[in-house]
Amino acid sequence: MTEVEVFLASKADEWKNDLVERNPHGSPYHLWEWGETLSLTYGYQKCYLTAAHNDDVVGLFPLVHIMSRIFGNRLISLPFCGYGGPLADPSLGDQEKELVIEALLDATEKLAKALRVKYVECRNPSPEVVRESTISKGYCNIRRYVTFRVNLTMKQEELWRNLRKNTRNAIRKATKSGVKTKHFERGEELESYYRLYLQTQKRHGTPPHNYTIFEALQNAFGAKDKIKMSLAEYQGKPIAGVVMLHYNKTIFWWNNVTETKHRSLNPTNLLLWKTIEWGVENGYHALDLGRTRRGTTVHRFKSGWGGRERYLRDYVYFLNSEEKELPDPLQRKYRYLSMLWFLMPTRLAEKIGSRIRGDTGL
Repeated sequence: MTEVEVFLASKADEWKNDLVERNPHGSPYHLWEWGETLSLTYGYQKCYLTAAHNDDVVGLFPLVHIMSRIFGNRLISLPFCGYGGPLADPSLGDQEKELVIEALLDATEKLAKALRVKYVECRNPSPEVVRESTISKGYCNIRRYVTFRVNLTMKQEELWRNLRKNTRNAIRKATKSGVKTKHFERGEELESYYRLYLQTQKRHGTPPHNYTIFEALQNAFGAKDKIKMSLAEYQGKPIAGVVMLHYNKTIFWWNNVTETKHRSLNPTNLLLWKTIEWGVENGYHALDLGRTRRGTTVHRFKSGWGGRERYLRDYVYFLNSEEKELPDPLQRKYRYLSMLWFLMPTRLAEKIGSRIRGDTGL
């Protein structure tokens, strides 16, 4: 391989989802449907780069252009998830992969300069990308998260034993209390999920997504049978829910909600255990619990499920060497905004929250 051409994919058939699915580092977020969901919800410009050799697509780099007066002009791969970065065709040799990745990163730099962005962010790119980007292209590891991956190839009895004792007890309590779970797709149940979502975001002091993103996710991923949305009910009323994307024998936890009044019934624990049972029964290999920071309440919760902890590192290329800062919820100014959001009426939060959430890309 001597020459690699890079161009922008403008439609789904120019973006080779099969290459994503063949790559061991691909994720559901690399698929065309994720970018389409974000574009429909927030009007983002998809800058989906494809690398070709002799008319064959040999590499992909999904990038989303986010413009914000508050948070700046950025290219992110990818927003609202923990995975991104370029992918090379896994059938290529190591040197050929490096050529493909280098071509994609060079094209990204040119695009970034043309769009006058502050930086390019890749969320937990694949190992070969890390090697190339950190050594040759000036990307740096500026933010670090972790996830937990639960091995679903074991029997359910063994998975149950691997749970922390208080996790098992929480599942038992939910079951004995009469909490029930069910799968849903759209309609009134999706509206119930969103009402719980608004309540959850207010409790956390976080701007909510627009309702549209949940509809768009169901439409895009439901058509390909790659999404599972579940509700927990108590006395016939929804009290919690989860949204999972499933892809290439792995289930990815994307979102969860819980009603404040019934949190003590541990409905999320039951939903997660039912997801594990469903995954085992349907031949899935792993459950990815999503990125989180060490030392948080969420981290402690996720550590109780018998999964293996893995680092997720974000790599960033700053076009201006003097600017080395990303939006971070732990920064003081965002903590103040979080307090303000917690106090804001839910209807007002729903009205203006999605605009702010779209601007952050977090």
